[in-house]
Amino acid sequence: MATISEPGMKPIPDAVNKISLSTPATTTGNGPELTFSSTLDDAENLEQLGPVIKQITESGKQSAFLDQLDALIRKKDGEIERMCNAHYQEFVHAVDQLLKVRQGSVNLRRKIADVNTGLQARGKHLTEKKKELIEAKRVQQNVDNAIEALKTSLVVLELANKVNQQLDEKKYYSALKTLDGLEHDRLREISNYSFTQRLEKGVPVMQNTIKGTVTVELKEWLARVREVSREIGSLAMQRMQERQDRWRTKTIENPKLKNLQHHNVNSAIEMVVNEGQESSIVDEVSIDFEPLYRCIHVYDTLGKRHEFKTSYEEDRRAQANLALSSPINLRDGNLGPFQTLLQDIVGFFIIEHIILHNTSEFRSQLNKFNPKTNKQVDALWEMVTSKVMMVVSESLKGCRDPELFLRIKFSLLIFIQTLEGFDYFVKPLQETLLALFQRYSELLINQYSEVFEKIVQEDECMPMTVEKEDELKEVMQYTRFRPDKEFLKLHGFPLRLPFSKVFPTCCRDVSAFVHQFYQFAEGFSQTHGEMDDILKKAVDSLLIKKVNAILLKKLESTNLSQIVQIIINIEFFESTCPDFEMLLMETRSFHRSGRIHLKATSTFKETRRKAEKRIFELVNSKLDEFLELSEYDWESTELQRQPSPNLQDLVYFLTNVTNAALLNLPESIKSLLYFDALEHLCQSMKALLLDSDQRTITEIALHNFSIDVEFIEDFVRNLGDPAITDTFLELRQLLDLAMSENSEEYLSPPVRNRKYNRVQGRDVIMLFEKLLRESPSTNGLNQQQKIRRRSMENVARVLRSVHIGGR
Repeated sequence: MATISEPGMKPIPDAVNKISLSTPATTTGNGPELTFSSTLDDAENLEQLGPVIKQITESGKQSAFLDQLDALIRKKDGEIERMCNAHYQEFVHAVDQLLKVRQGSVNLRRKIADVNTGLQARGKHLTEKKKELIEAKRVQQNVDNAIEALKTSLVVLELANKVNQQLDEKKYYSALKTLDGLEHDRLREISNYSFTQRLEKGVPVMQNTIKGTVTVELKEWLARVREVSREIGSLAMQRMQERQDRWRTKTIENPKLKNLQHHNVNSAIEMVVNEGQESSIVDEVSIDFEPLYRCIHVYDTLGKRHEFKTSYEEDRRAQANLALSSPINLRDGNLGPFQTLLQDIVGFFIIEHIILHNTSEFRSQLNKFNPKTNKQVDALWEMVTSKVMMVVSESLKGCRDPELFLRIKFSLLIFIQTLEGFDYFVKPLQETLLALFQRYSELLINQYSEVFEKIVQEDECMPMTVEKEDELKEVMQYTRFRPDKEFLKLHGFPLRLPFSKVFPTCCRDVSAFVHQFYQFAEGFSQTHGEMDDILKKAVDSLLIKKVNAILLKKLESTNLSQIVQIIINIEFFESTCPDFEMLLMETRSFHRSGRIHLKATSTFKETRRKAEKRIFELVNSKLDEFLELSEYDWESTELQRQPSPNLQDLVYFLTNVTNAALLNLPESIKSLLYFDALEHLCQSMKALLLDSDQRTITEIALHNFSIDVEFIEDFVRNLGDPAITDTFLELRQLLDLAMSENSEEYLSPPVRNRKYNRVQGRDVIMLFEKLLRESPSTNGLNQQQKIRRRSMENVARVLRSVHIGGR
């Protein structure tokens, strides 16, 4: 293909040569239509055409381009003409064929037009029917929508009516659930209606109405609960008292459970032994908690549980304060108001216990093993217990009546054990009881100290007499005194007992003191060991500082009969101390072992020795008085045949002591008393004989003295006590040696050991010197007397020379 070029004009790309002009199927007013050959379908050539046309336009060469394009067209026309000439016949044939086809197409078009006319006629009718159908469907849809809206509205209205019906039936929780479903589900489905909007505004109002209604009903329920709390508390404390009594009876009557007596009710041991046998008071509480549970459900549904918990806590606290506001005075002994207060508290907290365990996350309570957390129920409990402890402390300030302490203790113990069974923390109350116990024990000790002091002080120290058997049985109940049947048959009633009234009375009071002590100690197993020690010291204090001390002071008396009775009483007290120890061991806490030893035992023993010594002193003092009245004439020349009158009075006194004052003394003490008295008498008479102030003794005076000694020796032998037979042996051997015809035999050891083994050498020297100082005329002595005198001189000289003074 030739290219067109002109001076100053860039060559036209070959792509332009691919543009051809063809005869169009239709013509427009603008002339023939320019089309592109299939060669221009190539994307690359089309992309090149744009820049070429742009370049021609920008350079103003459009006419040149058109001329060149016309030349190209003419060229292509020539080529077409030549091609047509070459294929003319075929072209004519094709034209004939096309004419035939054209005729067929005209016929076909006519037929199609007829068909189309018929189809249009029929289609118009169908179109009209279709429009009618569409309109009917639209109406039907509107009707369906209306029906559905009416159904939904009816459901909403039915739910609204149902809410009112549920409110009338007091089904508040169900009403709230219905309102919730109405608000969040049904009303949203028909939210475009005006009545729906009014219902939406009414839902919160209805919720508040329900909330207010259940709150009012709860207030009324709380008022009713307050009225029945006292009844519940009274029943619970009564059940606990019965349980205590059953446990006490069971441990006393059953030998296998005897060692469990000191385990308290609510202890692990008691619960194991009585497992399945004790019923809970909770099962007997007939309170309808429905108003409370309904209120909880309603507030939970409204999402306002915290608000309700706070309100309920304030109401319960107000009720607790109201119960605690009543004035209570325990000093007047009227425990009625105090018992009522405890019953109110027990009932109050039993109800709290039931609510705590029957609701979830409504009321909270701390663990009794971890009391550091401050929970709702326990905050109330702490407030109430503090008030109870303050009431007890203030009311008993300055009180001196142990019986009142004991009554209050019993009330508090039942109160504590009842609520301990419901897992309340009772340690502060137990500490209050322990403080009460300390004051109680002090008061009890002081009270019994006064009682014991009065009993011992007022005792007349005379043997007690019982008029009949019942009185004897009462004495035997508290003492170990057990007279045999022969004794009772022999003496009969009225019966004179060896001890005075102070002994059985004190024994009875010691037993009463111990039991009163442990009456308060019951329920204190955790501190029972300390109480055992306190009681032991208290019993020792009563026996030592009161009984023994006063008896010891009474020993200053000079009445021998009283001293003897005191000895007998002390001996009985001493022998009864093991019984007191056994009583303490039987009543002490079970887990303690070992024997209890009272210091009073040794104290009574020591006092008994002092009392015996006091008797010895009194008897010896009386003997000294008799001897002081005996004025011996050591230079007498008159031989007497009878003992001296004063010595006879002395023996008469000892006889009376034996038959009267010392009658009830044990034989061992009487024997010791006689031995000491006679030994003292022997030494006193020997001292009279050897008195250094008396330098001379005549043989006749010595003989008269020997008669007195023989009289006493006869008295001693008549007593029939082998232990005192030899009390005057030393004095007798000394007198026999002085009156012997051959006193030199004393110098012979075998003879001295056989006949004068008790005689001391210096006593012999002193007596012989007194006898040798007598200076009768030589003519007044016969030969035998002279020999005897020389013998005495020889013995005295030898004894002085060898210093025999240790015998």
